[in-house]
Amino acid sequence: MLAPGVTSQGQSNASIGVAFDWEKRWFDSDTGHLGGYWNIAYTWWEAGDIGRDEQSLSISPVLVYRFNADGWAPFVEAGIGAAYFTSDVVGGRQLGSRAHFEDRFALGVQISERDALRLRLIHYSNAGFEEPNRGINSWSLVYNRRF
Repeated sequence: MLAPGVTSQGQSNASIGVAFDWEKRWFDSDTGHLGGYWNIAYTWWEAGDIGRDEQSLSISPVLVYRFNADGWAPFVEAGIGAAYFTSDVVGGRQLGSRAHFEDRFALGVQISERDALRLRLIHYSNAGFEEPNRGINSWSLVYNRRF
């Protein structure tokens, strides 16, 4: 997965990751089916007004509902995982800790048997375990190719 993105504060970020398909199908119907995958990713974060460029590593289980369609097939996905940052200041925001929950939501389209595109929102937050808990959002355009 390749994912150039931008934070809600306007700083750039970029992710590269791998996905491991669960190879399970639930609620299979004429409309579609539910599946999922594990996503492991490295992300680079541009410095904001304070701090410096940072990095993070994350892992997340992701549920995907794939609609049955001829040609380009739409899907929606959501997941909650974990991320660890190299600093508690990311994109100019004081996040309060280095360890965070990673909440994600995406809308996408399968454009071929091996290729997919998605628009993804990820919110990182420490859920109030540390102060401050300001969190940070990342909007990304994600390209995925199966090997």
